[in-house]
Amino acid sequence: MTSTADKHSSAPERRSHDAHASRRALLDAARSLFDERGYDRATTREIGELAGVDAALIARYFGGKEGLYIATIAEEPLGASALDLDAHELVAMLLERWEQRGHSPISRALASPALTDEVREQIHSVTERRLVDPLVSDLIARELSSPRLRAELLIAVTLGLAVTRSNGTLPTLASVSVDELLSVLSPMIDALQSV
Repeated sequence: MTSTADKHSSAPERRSHDAHASRRALLDAARSLFDERGYDRATTREIGELAGVDAALIARYFGGKEGLYIATIAEEPLGASALDLDAHELVAMLLERWEQRGHSPISRALASPALTDEVREQIHSVTERRLVDPLVSDLIARELSSPRLRAELLIAVTLGLAVTRSNGTLPTLASVSVDELLSVLSPMIDALQSV
């Protein structure tokens, strides 16, 4: 006969009530699952199980799944390769990532007209550090006017393309390959990087 203890021996060991350790475990588990499956396919239940804590703590510490996602992105260090991307490479990376993993709370928030001030500030902070600032540095090095405006235009155009490709409202745009799209976009990207 199987005892109750035997039934639960395969379940992850629950963490003690250490808020810092639980928060850290949730961040680590979420990062792993978001990276592996994308935002939409990673469930809060799976994140809690992998972390070894009650999934309800996601709401307590992060306000929900979206807040947890933003927290994982916000604390993720930028690798040297992310800082070394030029505008063409950055556009390609964003389009390919959104195509492979689907849209995340970050891309959804960038396209949303209705954000709370708190979420707007979180998204602003993440996008500035991860996308805008590296582009601005490159544009300043090229001695171009309005480098921040140029960087933000490039990100906005890329997001608009990704959203309309994913929702299929412009069928020709939705059906072309990323490579074909990038070849047509190339002159526009070049124009944003030149005098």
